[in-house]
Amino acid sequence: MLKCKTGAMLFRSLQMLATGIILLAACPVCAATDQADLSVGMKTLPLLTTKITGVATLAIVYDPDNPTSKEEADGIKAVLDSGFEAPGDLKLIGALVPVGNLGKMARSRIAILTGGLSAYYDAISAAAENNSILTMSTDLNCVKSNKCVLGIASKPRVEIYFSKAAADAAKISFAEAFTMLVKLI
Repeated sequence: MLKCKTGAMLFRSLQMLATGIILLAACPVCAATDQADLSVGMKTLPLLTTKITGVATLAIVYDPDNPTSKEEADGIKAVLDSGFEAPGDLKLIGALVPVGNLGKMARSRIAILTGGLSAYYDAISAAAENNSILTMSTDLNCVKSNKCVLGIASKPRVEIYFSKAAADAAKISFAEAFTMLVKLI
């Protein structure tokens, strides 16, 4: 009897592990945006042809009805509020922007999208295009669908994905050297 219980518990544990691995494989980037990811994204700013200097608002776009998205947005804001160092003389001020109020993005030059926003990609992209906002996310599907300009990953290695179509639509351009540093979508 003990042998069967132990075997069943082991089988269930292996099943849960396999399910977790499958879910991770299905999701290109499931981790919430952290300080390392933000640092990777911000290192691209000096390569913009239209420099962002001084104090700039960084929109943190999230879905208030999605607890994971809200938690990620709060985490990003906390990183920015704790003295995050942007390149050069740039000082970033984080502003939480719920997907239901994308008009708040208009005051921003940069927007970070949390995960879980695929249903809002078109609306976010349109708001970014209308206001020439550089969009970035750790959700690489946003870039692959040409709705975000940059996809950022700091783990397991640093990678930056670039959607030229999204950049052109938002009138965002980078120095020529930038394309050697990124993976084009």
